[in-house]
Amino acid sequence: MNMYKVLSISMSAILTSTIALAANSPTAKHLAGPAEEIELMQKVNPEELAIISKSAMIPVDLVPNKGHYEWQKKISIDGENPRALLFTPDGDQQHWQININGHNSSKDLIKNNQLFTEKDLAFGMGAVQLPATEFSLRETHSSSYEFQISSARATATEAYLLVSSDSPYRLKSFVSSHGQLVGDVISIKANAFTDDSEFTVVRQDLSLIKRAYLKITSPDGSTFRVKMLDDGLGSDEVARDGEFYAEFIAEHEGLYQVQVVSKGITPRAKPFYRTAEHTIPIVYSDLELGSDYAEGSYTNGHKINLDFALTTAKDDRRFRVMAEVWGTQANSKAGKLIPVSWISTIADARNGKINLQLDDRWLLAKGVQAPFELKNIRIEDTTHYVSLLNIERLELTLPMVQKISKLLYDASKLSYRDVITESMLKGEKPEQASYLNKSSADKLQSQGAKLMLVHGYCSSDVWGPVQSQFSNSVKFVDFNQNRSHDAFARLIDTFGDNYSSFGIVAHSQGGAAALHLYTYYWSGLDDAGFGRLIQSVGTPYLGTPLAGNLAAIGNIFGVGCGYNSNLTTSGASSWLSGIPTWARSKVSYYTTSFKDRRWRYDYCSLASDWFLSDPEDGVVERSRGQLSGASNRGHRTGQCHTDDMRDMSQLHDSGRNSIMNSNAAR
Repeated sequence: MNMYKVLSISMSAILTSTIALAANSPTAKHLAGPAEEIELMQKVNPEELAIISKSAMIPVDLVPNKGHYEWQKKISIDGENPRALLFTPDGDQQHWQININGHNSSKDLIKNNQLFTEKDLAFGMGAVQLPATEFSLRETHSSSYEFQISSARATATEAYLLVSSDSPYRLKSFVSSHGQLVGDVISIKANAFTDDSEFTVVRQDLSLIKRAYLKITSPDGSTFRVKMLDDGLGSDEVARDGEFYAEFIAEHEGLYQVQVVSKGITPRAKPFYRTAEHTIPIVYSDLELGSDYAEGSYTNGHKINLDFALTTAKDDRRFRVMAEVWGTQANSKAGKLIPVSWISTIADARNGKINLQLDDRWLLAKGVQAPFELKNIRIEDTTHYVSLLNIERLELTLPMVQKISKLLYDASKLSYRDVITESMLKGEKPEQASYLNKSSADKLQSQGAKLMLVHGYCSSDVWGPVQSQFSNSVKFVDFNQNRSHDAFARLIDTFGDNYSSFGIVAHSQGGAAALHLYTYYWSGLDDAGFGRLIQSVGTPYLGTPLAGNLAAIGNIFGVGCGYNSNLTTSGASSWLSGIPTWARSKVSYYTTSFKDRRWRYDYCSLASDWFLSDPEDGVVERSRGQLSGASNRGHRTGQCHTDDMRDMSQLHDSGRNSIMNSNAAR
């Protein structure tokens, strides 16, 4: 199956599951936080989400020749310990044959059987593990190799060859544009650098990159190329500074596969050849602002409903909505506007309106008065967290603050800025029965409080073998599935409706889904007793390069369970830009990595090691397993992400499991 078809199917599956779950949506919270947190809730600089590549990924398209199919290419590899990895989508390696020839320093031909050693590998994430073959090339001081690949099967004519080495030179690339809507201009920047302090020059006249281009596959399967330039013209800011730039228009909805291909010469006069792979979800939006103002009205207690109109061809759609509330500083002759609070929710657009909620205590704490404004409004989809509509400012009409609110404020010994209540941060908590389904509510007395064990993306029964180490526990089951964080969270909520309250111990994506549930929806997590509310092991809170880099060859996130943008470095960052500090503070997380031994080359997964930066657990880099504002409970070596890797699975640490069990809220 063509890779773009696999990715399109996986995207459709996520959207379909999201729509199906919408009919059973939990009760959404109305989030808020102090003005000092506004910067935290902004999307990060795109360059911080750059992909770093130490390899080149080359498509192998075999053509018929005398009863079999073959492909041949001369490829340059710089650096010590050159190696190649052959991945075949059909997974049937016995029908493939590879010959590799090279030249030594004397220009003598090194024949295929003298040149490499061969090793079969299995790699992946979750329940899907796919075969590949690694070829470690013997030291020939060669920089040029001729690869000849053939297959006897007509059904096996596509493959990917990855080449790499221990070279210190890297390719860095990132999507520099923010928009991801149909019709948007998508821009990509790339440069090369070294992790060897001997070479630090990046100017083009001494740069590693001499030429670069984008190879783009559209959602409909068509491909085209765009040349990358470093000429200082257009959007390229500085000529010959070593940073290359290119752009294209996203004309179709769906997933764009974009490969950055760069070639040049290293300072050691060796050929430089690197690629980086980006998978960019493009979303269609017909949202428009229906009025030039928003208005508020009291609903109950301190809560003010804020409504503004949208026009769209579709009704009953769900969005993540974020905005900043600004008011006029009291006694300000110039009428200076100051930030009051940020507010957010996951909302259904009904009858052409979006609803947010503001607690009047934020207004009292800041001492602001009319006129008011909403600023930097973001309306995003809940699958990829792409901004469907950005509104810079909107006039806001608010009612006079209720007398009772002001009287309580004036009578208090402490200001509201010193005592921020839970209802100011989350909205008013509804009665428990109102956010449980009716059949589950009847079971509460018998089921009681539980510790829920939650698996991750595309997972098998990872907690089953160790569930006995957790007392009074239940196991969430949604095996071998691909869910967005939002869809995953709502499934956890539905399962949790069977219990009066619960805490969570999660693996991998389950940790992010649990945090999403606690942030955006009322659930049994909000009724849990004393202890650690959410504990996670091996969760890629900042994403994993495997989700994006390897989607192009349809393995870790392409075949089996499909592509998941929430787990990419850019997608995870977009999601995390809506997670406040009060929610993060309820997370305790652990990270692990392989044990490093001086006498051997160490790794968790030999294949994924090509794409990850050490230390890592075979799926998640330690640096990307961090969650600012949460409690880092430690890092342990000698443990990998799952059972099928070199060191023991991180889930089988009985000591850590005992600690998580005894400290868990229920």
